Amino acid sequence: MTENKIASLQSEHLAPFVVGVMKMEVEGRNSEQFNDVVARAVVILEAALRHDSRLSTRSLAFAGPHLTPGAGNYAPLDFLEIGLAEKLERDLPFLLIVTEVDLSSSSLAYTLALPSPLTNIAIISTRRLDPGFWGDQPDREKSARRLAGLLLHSFGHLVSLKHECDPANAMYPLEGVEDLDQMGQMTAAQQERMFRMLPLEANERSTRDGKLEFIFQTLFRNAGAIARAVVRANPFRLLTRMPTMLAAALSVIIVLLFSAETWDVAHAVTVPQIAFFSVVSLAVAVFVLYRAFAFDTLLSRDRRITESSVITIAATFLSLLLTLMVMFTFFGGIMYLAILTVFPQQLMESWPGAGEATTALDHLKLSLFLAAMGVLAGSLGGRSDSRDLVRGVLFILEDT
Repeated sequence: MTENKIASLQSEHLAPFVVGVMKMEVEGRNSEQFNDVVARAVVILEAALRHDSRLSTRSLAFAGPHLTPGAGNYAPLDFLEIGLAEKLERDLPFLLIVTEVDLSSSSLAYTLALPSPLTNIAIISTRRLDPGFWGDQPDREKSARRLAGLLLHSFGHLVSLKHECDPANAMYPLEGVEDLDQMGQMTAAQQERMFRMLPLEANERSTRDGKLEFIFQTLFRNAGAIARAVVRANPFRLLTRMPTMLAAALSVIIVLLFSAETWDVAHAVTVPQIAFFSVVSLAVAVFVLYRAFAFDTLLSRDRRITESSVITIAATFLSLLLTLMVMFTFFGGIMYLAILTVFPQQLMESWPGAGEATTALDHLKLSLFLAAMGVLAGSLGGRSDSRDLVRGVLFILEDT
């Protein structure tokens, strides 16, 4: 992004960027203490963000989400799904959701916060911030300071700040609750980067009219942000989170490989026909997986479409597309290798009714056909994979 474009975007956003801090109680065991800690933390957060006059905070509340814990913890993506709708309806560029319950993690025993730069939402838990949770004397003031540090750290991720090695820095990669006792400072370089990146990361534009034009303009303007989101999701990593899809694809491919009719297809069809079939198969598979794993929120109640919604949808679609292309390439290569090294030559000559299928071109067409069928079958099987695991890869930056 050029400095001129950054300056142009900055000039468009003279009004303050609002950072919404939304309380989302689930169990309501000690509402008075929870509300007090959040209120104190917001005051500290406001002071930490005061260096940028365009930033302001807004305290919000969302009452009574009916969520079910799993193994004692609640799924962060449940809060994220609610937050997406609230962020859209309340017209907020950034939203920090604070809850009093433990949040589950895919790789840790629990998590304190999960930022989602793709959606500009972070989920934060106060459950373990009070020293009283660990058997010490309860201390609301310390809980509030820890929560403020966690809010600032999460917001830093939403505006693309990197981790720092200084334990006193707000972007220190904390490993335990005690790390939050020191965190809270921001360097001049971090403040300058936040100043430059804020208009780029806010994604606050919206429209009721000319939606198609707005979508294309948003995609062009935010191509870099979408690409970064796809890289963060990592199609190779995403593929490993869908074992049912891989198993379904592989089982269908193996059955078809040892079917005489499949070899007739390899001999009879043309390369353009196979190419067209592969493209259609990928398109259908992406649509099936998108419907299974994407968040549906696109329009507000007043029919507005927002820049952040378009970016989220585009990044999700591209991530799933690249994942399926990786799977298609992998299975195509494996099948081609299996045909050359394992499949009997006599069957290649005798099985096809339309003629022998022994040439390299026949083998290539067969490999592409099997890979396309595997992608189609895998997309149907992939719907059975864990929504939380897949969505976690797509939308969540890290476990904090």
